[in-house]
Amino acid sequence: MAVKTKLARSLALAFGATALTLGMSSTVLAQSNTTGNVYGAVESPAGATVVIENLDTKLRRTATVESNGRYLATSLPPGRYSVQLVRNGTVVQTREVEVLIGQGAEAVFTTQQVQVVGRRRVIDVSNTNNGAVFTSQQLQNLPIARNVESIILIAPNTTQGDSRYPNGANSFGGGAVSENSYYVNGFPVTNPLTQLGYMELPYGAIGQAQILTGGFGAEFGRSVGGVANITTKSGTNRWEVGGIAQWEPKNLAASQVDIYYPKVGAPNTVATDGTLYRRRSGNETDRKLLGFNVGGPLIQDKLFFFGSLEQTRTEFSGTNAINGLRLNTASNIRGWEDSETDTTRYLVKLDWNINDNHRLEYTGFGDTSKKDKYLSGYNYTTGARNGVTGASEHYKNFSGETPVGGIVNILKYTGNITDDLTVTALYGRSKTKHENTYGSYAGVNPNVYQVTYTSTGKVPGLPDPSPNPISGNVPITGGEDTVESARLDLEYKLGNHTIRAGIDENRLSSEDAGVYRAGGGLWAYARSAQSPTTPIALQNVVVAPASGGGYGLQGYYVTETKFTSITDAYSDQSAQYIEDRWQVTKDLLLTIGVRNEQFENRNGEKQKFMDIKDQIAPRFSASWDVNGDSTLKVFGTAGRYFVQVPTNISVRGASRSLFTSQAFTYTGIDPVTGAPQGLVPLVPAPFSTNNEYFQAKHPSTVAAQDLEPTYQDEITLGFERALTPDITFGARATYRTLRSTIDDMCDNRPFLAWLARNPNVNTSKWTGFGCAAFNPGEDNTFLVDFANTGTNLTEVKLTAAELGFDEAKRTYKAIDLFVEHPFRNGWYGRVNYTWSKNYGNTEGQTQSDIGQLDVSHTVSWDKPELMRGKYGPLPNDRTHQLKAFGFYQFTPEWMVGGNLLAQSGRPKNCLGADPTVPAAHSYGSYYDTCFGRPAPRGSEGRLPWTTRLDLNLAYMPSYVKGMAVRLDVFNVMNRQTVQSISEQLNQNSTQTRLDSYHRVLSTQTPRYARFTVEYNHKF
Repeated sequence: MAVKTKLARSLALAFGATALTLGMSSTVLAQSNTTGNVYGAVESPAGATVVIENLDTKLRRTATVESNGRYLATSLPPGRYSVQLVRNGTVVQTREVEVLIGQGAEAVFTTQQVQVVGRRRVIDVSNTNNGAVFTSQQLQNLPIARNVESIILIAPNTTQGDSRYPNGANSFGGGAVSENSYYVNGFPVTNPLTQLGYMELPYGAIGQAQILTGGFGAEFGRSVGGVANITTKSGTNRWEVGGIAQWEPKNLAASQVDIYYPKVGAPNTVATDGTLYRRRSGNETDRKLLGFNVGGPLIQDKLFFFGSLEQTRTEFSGTNAINGLRLNTASNIRGWEDSETDTTRYLVKLDWNINDNHRLEYTGFGDTSKKDKYLSGYNYTTGARNGVTGASEHYKNFSGETPVGGIVNILKYTGNITDDLTVTALYGRSKTKHENTYGSYAGVNPNVYQVTYTSTGKVPGLPDPSPNPISGNVPITGGEDTVESARLDLEYKLGNHTIRAGIDENRLSSEDAGVYRAGGGLWAYARSAQSPTTPIALQNVVVAPASGGGYGLQGYYVTETKFTSITDAYSDQSAQYIEDRWQVTKDLLLTIGVRNEQFENRNGEKQKFMDIKDQIAPRFSASWDVNGDSTLKVFGTAGRYFVQVPTNISVRGASRSLFTSQAFTYTGIDPVTGAPQGLVPLVPAPFSTNNEYFQAKHPSTVAAQDLEPTYQDEITLGFERALTPDITFGARATYRTLRSTIDDMCDNRPFLAWLARNPNVNTSKWTGFGCAAFNPGEDNTFLVDFANTGTNLTEVKLTAAELGFDEAKRTYKAIDLFVEHPFRNGWYGRVNYTWSKNYGNTEGQTQSDIGQLDVSHTVSWDKPELMRGKYGPLPNDRTHQLKAFGFYQFTPEWMVGGNLLAQSGRPKNCLGADPTVPAAHSYGSYYDTCFGRPAPRGSEGRLPWTTRLDLNLAYMPSYVKGMAVRLDVFNVMNRQTVQSISEQLNQNSTQTRLDSYHRVLSTQTPRYARFTVEYNHKF
């Protein structure tokens, strides 16, 4: 009954939204994610047929002309096509069109019996997707970096993610950076563990890139943000070879700005306020790329090959981001970094046109990055380097140090079974191996505890070694991620209806996922800002440092922290959809679809702990060709979108984990390891706020029952108008609202209150409540093993009021305006302006305020007090964005290009310790309470506007046909605007201020230049 009610409500929502917009909008073609369509009309259809032929491979399709003159050819590979009107076996008219992925190309034939070869600028009235499609030629001419992220960021409604997330983690349409889907030739290449980032191709192998930020049909799912959909180049009937060499010389790059301690103004920060934190002005980066591609017919008109190989070497020399800080005691032995990162990407593509009705494709590509890092001494006073290696680190496909890629193999079949029935089937597999190893040198031991000191936490005269060069948590070497994906799609034309349906299955696994505290643990030395006899909050007690004796009499103490979450993780995902494109009239097109998704997650023992079904997602869209000549389109969409919980929720959330802290006083420090001596506990035993003592977690107790998945509803309205054959402009309004989300809560108080109401429950062996996934702001039912039997679980029903959390809220409102000039008369240009408002109390699956990588189990919802004051502008909120790009070929040999970004700054926050929260439930400096007052989200103002202008100049000498020489200059004005800052005010749960509060974390990349020499030859 609950499922039927949910479905009825979903359908009512979407039908109602469509009914409101139907009078002035209409729907989208049911597009494939790797192909496009050709459609149009024949003025006198009697006895006519339409033949569509690929100009490069001679693939032919014949489309039946219906009695009303309409015709449609679907599932065509991207490329250039000749569309021929045939009467009595004779071609009487011809049109040339370009097919783009996910879009329709129109060719209209009148009664004039003349052959016309050319292109007419019209609006694609079959398409209502939000976003943009870029061809390889456009990308080649624009001054952008050679990666998918740079393509994403020139599309409307996209924003760069927090600097602490991996490259390629971007926000689409106000969503969190983990809530997107990424495809290459129809295969999902999203990071399988965290959903942050994706695998990439050789940039020169990209054929087309479709960036969707909403409005997409039922074929796409597993995203409440957006979709990046890449198709590769293929071989043609002409052999072609090419090569590219690029160089970004360090000598032509501007210096990075240095980072300084902010002026916090606290007694304990006097020594650091306004002083140098990290010197970056001497840092240098030199990058070189070599690439090669070859393609052509292995069998003319039948079998085609395309191959591409690119290798990039990035050499960095400068202060190390961890050990190279002015006050870091290890700077004199590990403060300077010399590193080399090698990224190798290749593609092999085979296309077999078995005949005109059956086609087979194989795609194999690899994306592997390796980094070797060597650390030596650096003296901040003299600026001198000692040249003695004090540590080395080696990485492969390691997030945070290198891009994370893998090896992918894909096989796809497309069959036109009849004129009306098309079948596509795909199977693919990817594998990613991660490696990280660390070298030992004199005074360096990566196998001992890490050691840190606050700026005032050192006892004068005591040794302060820091032998472990690694900080924070790291994965163990040898982890491996695997994705297997299969899908089947059917398309059937029935009169004015084109019906598409499909299923897909993804199987994800991660071996040795999770992280552990490098070296086994951490000694963190600190000193109380209060009198040594004044009690302060330490873990779950309030105690005076002096009570432990030793250096506690002077206020000094040390905290031991242990952490590990290493485990295996598994997830299965499946979906089914059906969609009907209904050509209601010649000018009105409706698409009505529904998608159903399911996913389940399993822990390291392969025990299922989350199983979510019946994610019913209705999708509607409408497209109205107002003038009947494709010069004015009014359109709208309405739909529901779901996103799965990432596989890494198994890590910590459902498998064994250890996270404990314990404070001590001490009488000395080991001069070799940095470990404290003469320990006296200030906290009686190691304490875990979330009850993580490495005990097994029962799979039925780590998630609430009958969870609702994360989903949101979206509605868009817009129009596009072709003013002239050369100018198109349009506008679109978007509204998105989050309806539900999944995160984890770690508060035992509602369960203790429930036990007080149910005193007969046996809790003699209960180890306590840790954390469990739930739906914030809703009633939730949990299973609890109070008797610690492993089988006799008790059902605990808790209302939203008893849990104490507000409803999860996130809305995104946007108005997009654009004007575009196609590449004609020697130039191409597009300008996008977006006004948007991204507000709520949750960013989504991630928490950019602190750069947290625990996707879908963030700090946000752990306890109710953490959510006080959380409503406001979210981290991905940028009120204004202006994006303009284009190129101008002013002679056959010379071309210039430009790319402009201007966007308002990110909201600023203050996160502090809340003294009103009991010590046993305190989370440290994560509350919107600062300086003794509430500090609601966004109350600290905003970071400054980001503006960046990139320019290029290309020379294509006529005497060497196929050669191009380019100079790109990025960030011409050398603006190094602050992009993100540290927002935590206090040290742990005390009121002691951190010297890092509002310290700069990242700035814009300084100005740099790129030289390119490219040569392509067709035989």
